[in-house]
Amino acid sequence: IRHCVFVMGPPGAGKSQAWKTLGEARTLRGDKTRCVDINPKSVKTEELYGYISMATREWKDGLLSKVMRDLGEIPDEKPKWIILDGDLDANWIESMNSVMDDNKMLTLASNERIPLKPHMRLIFEIRDLRFATPATVSRAGILYISTDDGTQWQSLIQSWLLKVKANEVAKTKLRACFTSYVKATLRWCKKTVAPIVSLQDMNFVQTLLFMLDGTLSEQILNSEAADAVEKAFVFAMI
Repeated sequence: IRHCVFVMGPPGAGKSQAWKTLGEARTLRGDKTRCVDINPKSVKTEELYGYISMATREWKDGLLSKVMRDLGEIPDEKPKWIILDGDLDANWIESMNSVMDDNKMLTLASNERIPLKPHMRLIFEIRDLRFATPATVSRAGILYISTDDGTQWQSLIQSWLLKVKANEVAKTKLRACFTSYVKATLRWCKKTVAPIVSLQDMNFVQTLLFMLDGTLSEQILNSEAADAVEKAFVFAMI
């Protein structure tokens, strides 16, 4: 298994949940896994790796170099993962090449070399490899999580149905509404609608569920009218 992995996929694909679930599973197995999440795009490149102050000529540690050194100095050999959650950028990813290859060594501008120890891993949570060079791509394993089959939003709906406070008759009606309307509506939106801001299917379904939380009152759920739930559902869809 590679010590560096690209976890790729669109927003809402479940990338974060994938490594969190794996980490918790290893912890339950006895290997307590420590994860440190960093957004490399939230700081400048010099603030990520460190830099020499031109005023004082002193070395200022960067966010990644500090985290990587501190994790390496922990005496135990429990799994430690550094999560780099942010889009790839040639400005910062090229400096990671020495860590991602077999040297496993982060070389800083101060000539310090910080090793990536055998029990440490780098996980890059990214959308795509648009700005990555072949040298970077060839150094890591790639896990792509697709949203084409709609597994993510279907799982979200099933989770919501388990939590909603309604009787079984109302839940059966809601399941039928989800089956009849959601997939067809999402397909129609992709074919005929040109949105100002592009959104993922998960965003649409999550908004629908928020609307249903506010629309489905106890009176509607327990109504004797056969189409009461469906009317409220269609209103929330619109």
